[in-house]
Amino acid sequence: MRRSLSPSFGVQGLCAGSALGRNGWDERFAEQSRPPMREILNMSSYTERGALEGVARRLTLCCAVGLVLAFVTMLRGDEPVPPWSAHLTSGGPVRVALSPPDDLRFAHLSWPKVIRTAKGTIVLACVAGIFHGDNGGGSPAVSVSEDEGRSFSPPRVLRAFGPGQEYTQCGNLALGVANDGSISLLAMAYTGNERNNIYGWRSADEGKTWAPVDTSKLGPNKTGSVFGAIIDTNDLGLIVAGHFRKGSKPIEKGIWWASSTDNGLSWCEPKLVTAIEGYEPALVQSGNRLLIFIRNNTEKESAQYVSVSDDRGKTWNTERSEIKPIDYRTHALISPFAVNNPERPGELLLLGTERGRGASPGRIVLWQGDAQRLDWKRDRILMEFPRIPGDKHIDYGYPWLLRLSAHHWLMFYYHGLGHGPNSIWCADLVL
Repeated sequence: MRRSLSPSFGVQGLCAGSALGRNGWDERFAEQSRPPMREILNMSSYTERGALEGVARRLTLCCAVGLVLAFVTMLRGDEPVPPWSAHLTSGGPVRVALSPPDDLRFAHLSWPKVIRTAKGTIVLACVAGIFHGDNGGGSPAVSVSEDEGRSFSPPRVLRAFGPGQEYTQCGNLALGVANDGSISLLAMAYTGNERNNIYGWRSADEGKTWAPVDTSKLGPNKTGSVFGAIIDTNDLGLIVAGHFRKGSKPIEKGIWWASSTDNGLSWCEPKLVTAIEGYEPALVQSGNRLLIFIRNNTEKESAQYVSVSDDRGKTWNTERSEIKPIDYRTHALISPFAVNNPERPGELLLLGTERGRGASPGRIVLWQGDAQRLDWKRDRILMEFPRIPGDKHIDYGYPWLLRLSAHHWLMFYYHGLGHGPNSIWCADLVL
């Protein structure tokens, strides 16, 4: 059965196959949902009834999540994905969440950022253009899902950039929800190293309409790029991070952060985090600590930097971390992502895209670690991107995790042509 996720753009319900296949229950989801074997073997060592009941509850929950994912996958159809599409190492399905529009001017979708409101609406922001890069015409666009991510509205461009205009490309985005329920979106725009600016919008109606906000203290030519999550804090208001670009004054290199004390209606002046040459800072809050994971393009190992503040952004300590590619000779690490694990307070889940050099396939790797100890450990490879000789679908990455329930997460990423149509993809995960 073929199922369209967005009738406006034709068939989008690409799926790796029903989770309930010819043999009934698919072992791919059984494996994903199964608790660690050491937890099962150690059950006999529990002496307290409460501990035993806790393990039992987790076993039940994991199995329930797996069954739900299998049922959802069955509903989405059984049309196979193209051979160049990425695959989960767990064997679960991947699907197109947002297909490119027919207008090739905005058909290259990339750099997704995703939030879920208190009412359950999922809002996806991305860059829509011809390609992403200088003169690529990338423009900030938004799409809305009201059915837990099973379908999304056609992408709506909030402001168009491109060749012949003041800014030729939107470089990246930041997205978040304020404590009043409004949604804030920031987007950077640039023309080479000549000039840059940051624009902002706010939605008070679950992403249906968007109004411009005051970003005059962030640009033009005052910062550069903005990236990742906009975090709502109790004391600082909304906070966001970005990196300085050439053409900005007085600083052209380093990482900055800024705040909004009026739920995103206006943004304060940027403050320097570190002067290192870093990019795409992923901001996260864990307890009273602020952490920023920073892309490193200056070293061959491309290990990420991590900046930490324990005094609410007044001072920062930045060090090189152990977050790096499995083998830097064959892969480069890009696009940091970090999020709190609600099931384990104090633990962060990190995603790293390892782009293959030459003919090497790419992958998305899951890392975990304690926000206080900073003991980052590579957990496993979540996804692999094949490299098929002659195939041009080699533009991919920038994953984003969105939690739907206890252990059920959606992972969004983009994948497609480097120059031309490109989709935002999605995969269901049990973490």
